Amino acid sequence: MHLAHHSVGNGPPVLLIHGGAEDATMLTGQAHAIAAHGRRVIWYDRRGTGDSTRADWPGSGADQHADDAAALLRELDAVPATVLGFSSGGVVALAVAARHPGVVTEVIAWEPPVVAMLPGAEQLRTALHEPYERHLRDHPDDWRGAYQVLLHTLSQGRADLDSPIVKQAEANAEAILRDDGPLITARVFAPGELPADRVVIALSETPDPLHQAIADRLAQLTGKAPVTVDGAGTHEVYLESPEVIADFLRARQELRPSGRE
Repeated sequence: MHLAHHSVGNGPPVLLIHGGAEDATMLTGQAHAIAAHGRRVIWYDRRGTGDSTRADWPGSGADQHADDAAALLRELDAVPATVLGFSSGGVVALAVAARHPGVVTEVIAWEPPVVAMLPGAEQLRTALHEPYERHLRDHPDDWRGAYQVLLHTLSQGRADLDSPIVKQAEANAEAILRDDGPLITARVFAPGELPADRVVIALSETPDPLHQAIADRLAQLTGKAPVTVDGAGTHEVYLESPEVIADFLRARQELRPSGRE
């Protein structure tokens, strides 16, 4: 198994985990913005995505990806690290905290879609998945078309399918539809599984109701309220305005004794 990865900067390590329909190239701006504040930033293509290989993929969802992330940190001598996961990458980050607490100083899950933890989760997941699954039955292997159907469903018809972010994401459509949707977002965290002293759930200033409900459910498990990131106006802020998350991380680092991890 090969994970294609990148590294920039010097200082306490930070691992970035991309979300669904994303790859490492889409986090390059965010990585450099964080590195500019004195951090060593590592980011990579998750198994099955980008330039990483597809051995045993899709496999066991968030747990498999968490094991990959922990192994990468150890391989690069970057333990312990801050692990920052975006969207479904936040579900993976939470799984890292649960399965490999020794490799992390802090895990920050950015609006993680742990849909399976909500009441009525099965009905919600069916409503999200059935339209694109129907498209794939009618148009086998049309991953881009099926991804557009998913976006249409998630946005209730308001998605801008011509936006630059969507066009970049279409290259990773198969991964989100085969892995993130049916597997990663199906992860359920049990009471006591997440180390509360090392887990932060981060939200934009105006999260959509689904992200807010999930964050509230996770807060019940950790006993810690979600953190709102100042200046984060959208879920995609890490792609659109990477300095916002970089400033948030810098402020958290400055709260640690002598600014150290």
